[in-house]
Amino acid sequence: MHRPPALLFASLYEIRAQVTPGTIAYHPGMRRRLIGWAAVLVCLGFTVSEAALLNVRIRDYDEGVYWQSIRAMARGEPLFSSVFASQPSGFYDLLLPFYLVGRSLASLRLTVLLLGIGGLVGTYVAARLIAGRVGGLIALVLVASSPLYFHQSAIIQADGPSVALSVIALCLALLAVRTDGRQGVLLAVGAGALLAAAVGIKFPAAVTVVPVAMVLLSRGRERWGLLAGAAAGGVVGLVIVMLPAIAAPGAAFNELIIGHIRAGQASQQGLSASINLLLLHREEPLEALALIGLVVAVIRQNRAAVMPVIWGATSIGAVLVYHPLFPHHLVMLSIPLALIAAVGLSPQPAVPQRGREIPGMKTMPAVIVGAFVLATVGAGAAAIASEARSTLVPDLHDMEMAAAVAAVSRPGDFWISDNPFAVALANRDLPGPMVDTARQRALAGLLTVNDLEAARVHYHVRWVLEDSFRLDQVPNYRAWLDAHFHPAQDLGGRAVIYKAD
Repeated sequence: MHRPPALLFASLYEIRAQVTPGTIAYHPGMRRRLIGWAAVLVCLGFTVSEAALLNVRIRDYDEGVYWQSIRAMARGEPLFSSVFASQPSGFYDLLLPFYLVGRSLASLRLTVLLLGIGGLVGTYVAARLIAGRVGGLIALVLVASSPLYFHQSAIIQADGPSVALSVIALCLALLAVRTDGRQGVLLAVGAGALLAAAVGIKFPAAVTVVPVAMVLLSRGRERWGLLAGAAAGGVVGLVIVMLPAIAAPGAAFNELIIGHIRAGQASQQGLSASINLLLLHREEPLEALALIGLVVAVIRQNRAAVMPVIWGATSIGAVLVYHPLFPHHLVMLSIPLALIAAVGLSPQPAVPQRGREIPGMKTMPAVIVGAFVLATVGAGAAAIASEARSTLVPDLHDMEMAAAVAAVSRPGDFWISDNPFAVALANRDLPGPMVDTARQRALAGLLTVNDLEAARVHYHVRWVLEDSFRLDQVPNYRAWLDAHFHPAQDLGGRAVIYKAD
């Protein structure tokens, strides 16, 4: 007999050990296996879907910047002192080994995808520890179908990997408070080290300190030992990931701190703009479900919801004060929102570190929970499918520019360009200091004509590819361009190749 998806979900939600005339005998082991296989299938579907996008067109300006940055590092240029870096060094150090093996755009995106899968596993385990097996499955499918998480798991940007490592660090902390003795301390050390790595990839990951500390403090008399272990792991991890910054402290401070502060001030982005961006239509179903989960958790007096709720609130606060704010920054909310929904909607009461269930909790009807979850997943999947269809359409403009760049220059020639992706696609390089010509860098005063001239002279730059407004944000850029280059080829629109005089 055909059963609606919500009823199928309800069957998984409510399987109990029972034998009645004319029924099949179910037992807890069967439910565990079904949920386990369902989790595996979700991860497999996520992986296959993402793998289809590893070689597609450019998906964000940052991809070209990071691609050129890693190319520069692969030829021996150090971060900060040579290669301009808008993010901490952890992300670059993560990408470089994969690029040295694959030497391709796909190898860089594969690095991000592997961490995205790790983030899904970490989400499932963390939710399972605080909300039971069904809660783990609910959180997993919600994150896997989040358009933002899906987007950030196959694109060369730092946000997705940072979020993935954050939830894995939280997972280790949850395991640490459930493990006695030295093994528990070692898990806490690992949690601190991974959290440091997440911060070393993207600074906003620091908000995860709050839920990790809350979990470790719940251990009772042993909490101080676990906190000390996590702190030790965090300090060692931060020292390791920040070594390139220590080698060039002045440049690192300007690029990582001053650049972001000035760009935020220049953006003039107010609180209302941040709130509008926070309510992304693609993520609104997940946000609504998290709100429902929060209400249910309050009614049930479910103490397991406290940590995810505080993590979510802290993340929202960070998003509201972060300037300039872009949509990809909001991926840091995907996992906390999914955990809030999972805790509230799970049929199982919370299980504290010592395994005692909290009595007196009532669950929502399984069909209603199934309908809510499937509606949210369906909305996310529809948005993902729409994005995938547009992404799979070839970008003829970038392909034509890359072909033109390859045709007029030789391997080893350096370019200056506001389209680093097209230059990398042509297997050509930008000088390390010129990998990023974003508007925010110019507004922060970290890109001037003196920087352009220094790069032109030091790297013997003979070519400029102009494709947008970005270089025009540099004061006196046109005068510098006219003094040293002349138009060589018009590629249509704003795209023009200039050759040295």
